[in-house]
Amino acid sequence: MIELASPLVAPWAEAWLPAFLLAAGLTAGALVALALGHLLGEAWLAPLHPPLAAMARAAPVLLPLALPLLLVPPAFYPWAAAPGASAWYRADAFLLRGLAVLLLWVGLGRLLARPYVRGRTAGAALLLLVLTGALAMEDWALSRDQAWTGSLQGLALLVEQAGAAIALATLLALRHVTPDDDARTGLERALLTFAMATLWLWFVQYVVVYAANLPQEAAWYLRRSGGPWGWVKAGIAVPALLAAIGLALVPQWRRWRLAAVSALLLVQHLAHLAWVVRPDATLAGNATPVLADALVPGAMALAVALAWRRTARAG
Repeated sequence: MIELASPLVAPWAEAWLPAFLLAAGLTAGALVALALGHLLGEAWLAPLHPPLAAMARAAPVLLPLALPLLLVPPAFYPWAAAPGASAWYRADAFLLRGLAVLLLWVGLGRLLARPYVRGRTAGAALLLLVLTGALAMEDWALSRDQAWTGSLQGLALLVEQAGAAIALATLLALRHVTPDDDARTGLERALLTFAMATLWLWFVQYVVVYAANLPQEAAWYLRRSGGPWGWVKAGIAVPALLAAIGLALVPQWRRWRLAAVSALLLVQHLAHLAWVVRPDATLAGNATPVLADALVPGAMALAVALAWRRTARAG
């Protein structure tokens, strides 16, 4: 276990973490979408199954991508270098939890990528995904700022990621969705449901903090409301989500509208993920090099895309 991280590593780690969280979130979201589709017998799963199954079967690619987080946690998380950390956030416990979650997702990916999964099996898989997905997001994304942990934020991120995975799969399989297909109606409802669930979960948490006047939780929002991050949330994430909901509410079928809703959900997810994770880098004084912000996400996106393409061909 590596105990210390060089100061030169930390700025590059700030570029690595959001890229990894995006890859892990889309994988977890694809697993949730597959489990939910199998459990409820949803018609929209048929046209989206190939891209979702490719994402699920490519879950092993997350293991090497997660190694920097799991082996060098001080480069990513302030609690790893702080004295007197709780037993829950010991480096070895963090490593074991992360490996256990990723190995479980690899196994569930192989299971849920099958064309048919029994309802009980899908239900058990969905329960495991909700528990481990919320735990993973608390560990990997939200524990950087321990002013607010143990809330519904992990679950809210998982729901948002499931919607983003369905949106990405919709864009990839759009040519297979036809106007008179039952899958089209179900898909429109699924996108609308996940978009509204995302809005509701984040809004409820904000209202609770505001109404209860909780100092630590309020400070978490205040640290993300000033400067450019306030504009990321209010100028990109919220308008994109509201626009996606507004377009999804229109009953008339239009292929471009389905594509626009999916694209807006992806834009919202990217902006909101940055809003949640990256302000902590600013607070810590870790100015991320422009080169790192360009190379690290690009290289990781290429690796994940190649893994998806290889599993899609193998499937």
